[in-house]
Amino acid sequence: MTEVMIDLETLSTSSMAAILTIGAIKFTRDKSIPTLDKCDSFYRRINLDSCKTIGLECSDQTIKWWNNQSSEAKYEALENPDRILIKKALIEFSEWFGNTKIIWSHGDDFDCVILGNAFSQCGLTVPWKFWNTRDTRTLYDIGNIKMSDLPQDNAHHALHDCHRQIIGIHKSLENLKNIYVNK
Repeated sequence: MTEVMIDLETLSTSSMAAILTIGAIKFTRDKSIPTLDKCDSFYRRINLDSCKTIGLECSDQTIKWWNNQSSEAKYEALENPDRILIKKALIEFSEWFGNTKIIWSHGDDFDCVILGNAFSQCGLTVPWKFWNTRDTRTLYDIGNIKMSDLPQDNAHHALHDCHRQIIGIHKSLENLKNIYVNK
């Protein structure tokens, strides 16, 4: 079964946050993880004005937070001029998502919710059903994985964050198998 991991970089922590980048990777939870360059991935940088036009929000606190991140992360999320309109990105995401059913994110109340709200604000249909969302934080907790157990390179780059989160899923499932096999 193919699933999708998403990660967003945003300019707010609200459910109506303006989206800076969308990263996503297709994966199968019971197969090994290819290197990032071999993954079936989706990555778009979003034009901020197009987010504001549809009512997505920016927060001064999040802008201050971004100012304290690495120059590489800030450039990729905020300054790289290669950007497209949010509606175009969402249409392309839906096409890439295709018939996939399961969608994962790091937390049950952030990425999927924000992306779903952006679809609604653009008058587009969300390509997944709400009952098919999955949360890495819960799995990491029961699988005894800490974020520090995962690769730390390229933090706050949506595509790299997706890859790291998939690694976390695999490590969590391996830990859970070991717990039940050794009982």
